[in-house]
Amino acid sequence: MEYWLTSPGDHLDFGFGITAETYYNSAKYMDEGRDKIQAFQLVEMPINFLYRHSIELALKSLIIIFHKKLSIPYENDSCESTKPKILSQGKWRPLYSCHWIDELYRYWKDELLLKNITRLESLANKGDWKEYEDITKAIPIIAKYDKQSSFFRYPVTENPNLDLEKFTMKEVDIETLRKIFEQQESMKEKESGGNVILAIKNDNNEIIKAYRQQKELLTELSNSLKKVAHYFYCIHIMTRIELYKGK
Repeated sequence: MEYWLTSPGDHLDFGFGITAETYYNSAKYMDEGRDKIQAFQLVEMPINFLYRHSIELALKSLIIIFHKKLSIPYENDSCESTKPKILSQGKWRPLYSCHWIDELYRYWKDELLLKNITRLESLANKGDWKEYEDITKAIPIIAKYDKQSSFFRYPVTENPNLDLEKFTMKEVDIETLRKIFEQQESMKEKESGGNVILAIKNDNNEIIKAYRQQKELLTELSNSLKKVAHYFYCIHIMTRIELYKGK
């Protein structure tokens, strides 16, 4: 209760953990009620952003908690420093400005978790102090698209080819459009409401451009985000309870 009712600024992780939990719960709320969101396309973007950001915040919280509990300094700075750091690519960098999801995970897993399992087990033998391979395998999938937390925040990024994969309405060529119209709708399409197609004509009544709705977008990425976000939501609560009695 103390954790929930005190100012995040007074928390041992400076509020990263409780903020991560809020983002995760908001993502779940939107995900479970996506049919009520009044938007025809790009509904996945804010949902996936919230999941992704909850992962980043939880990782930063865990890094701070592990440094403090294990008395591991940040380079030459105390483990109690209000300016935590991360050792990435051979260089100490400010934790607050590091958004690389794969580097945050690598540092927490390799430098703090796996190297200190014996110490962690002695401090809290009921804790779940181990690496989960499915989580480790999911991180590169997330990093491929959203390494720096920009993919789901903006319609366009520095990688236009990947950007196209998140758009609900996909451009189709005229020949493909003709084939779509010629094909009889399947029962599955009828049950799900069919497909939404927009055809744009010129002044001569000729179709010059067409778009088709893609209902399933970035399924592997979305599933990975949900899985990893849920894992860190749980592992953060476990860590907070086992190492600091819930504070």
